[in-house]
Amino acid sequence: MKSKNRSIFIVSFLALPLIHLIIFSYVPIIGNFVLSFTNWKGFGDIQFIGFRNYQRLFTNTEYINMFKNCGWYFLVAIPQLIFALLLAVVINGKFRGLNVFKGILIIPYLLNGVIISTIFIIFFNNTGSLNTILDWLHLGSLKHQWLQDLKIVNPSIASISIWRYYGMNFIMFYGALQAIPAELFEAATLDGCTKLQEIRYISIPFIKKVLFINILLSVSGSIQVFEIPYIMMNGSNGTGTPVIMIQQSMSTNRVGFAAALSVMVFIIVMIVVGLQRIFVKEE
Repeated sequence: MKSKNRSIFIVSFLALPLIHLIIFSYVPIIGNFVLSFTNWKGFGDIQFIGFRNYQRLFTNTEYINMFKNCGWYFLVAIPQLIFALLLAVVINGKFRGLNVFKGILIIPYLLNGVIISTIFIIFFNNTGSLNTILDWLHLGSLKHQWLQDLKIVNPSIASISIWRYYGMNFIMFYGALQAIPAELFEAATLDGCTKLQEIRYISIPFIKKVLFINILLSVSGSIQVFEIPYIMMNGSNGTGTPVIMIQQSMSTNRVGFAAALSVMVFIIVMIVVGLQRIFVKEE
């Protein structure tokens, strides 16, 4: 009897969040998938058009370039991760002021996107900080219209991610390195291992799961980029991303196309999550 009452008690507590999950998560996901096969404007009749929205995504140059733009955000994640990893390896240990140092590194990650966008609009402006610094260094030939040149506007905006996220990556790598037994490094030192050999044979194998998680997060994040390019450029000058295009499609009453695009983003993110589950298993 007690077991039955306990089961009823547990089910009663789980029922409400489960109902909320179904109503506010699963039902909208299914509804969005259905809408992706329509040209619904957000009002009026719903007309089913089959795979036409998906066909546009894979045949229209504008939408293909939109996915290519996401590649820039993943490419800049490579030096970002390398720099964060090297920094974590170099300062692995304890020293006075470490917590202050970590706090300074994490500040960019905590800043609001509007603030960051304002800072880098000034930084990349034609008469802004970057071109001024190049003038001071007598490198005026490298000056560009960073946010107007179609060839470099996307890598310019994507490079902001290095400054914004490397501190967070550093914290993750540093925490993983701190979990490695100190005895391993001591034994390696006695055996005559160099610092590079310690990194290759001790540090990297121990933190490879954290490294892989950071890579997967970078892939997922690059597909869902919205805040910075939207605030800085509103998706103009070829800086559109899938999420920006979803927002613009919704604002122009192309709800069916926005739904198809959101389904594509959802599928890519779920693939990334699936890879994480496969390659990063709990031990």
